[in-house]
Amino acid sequence: MQQALDAVRVIWNHAVHPGQIDLRDDRATAETLFKLLNLIVDKTISEPKHVAEVYASLPEGAVKAIEKRDGKA
Repeated sequence: MQQALDAVRVIWNHAVHPGQIDLRDDRATAETLFKLLNLIVDKTISEPKHVAEVYASLPEGAVKAIEKRDGKA
């Protein structure tokens, strides 16, 4: 994930300058950046939210057993 974030930051930092449009930018670079951005959002927002929703649907007894096992109870 860190590499994806670094790649997006470096590529965008080189491509974006206030008041300038770099006509050398190409469609493939833009598509790559959007793919990385989607991956970052999926891994850091969507997937954790989905896991939390599934975990929240577990029976209370199972959650208590997990918390006990993890020393959180």
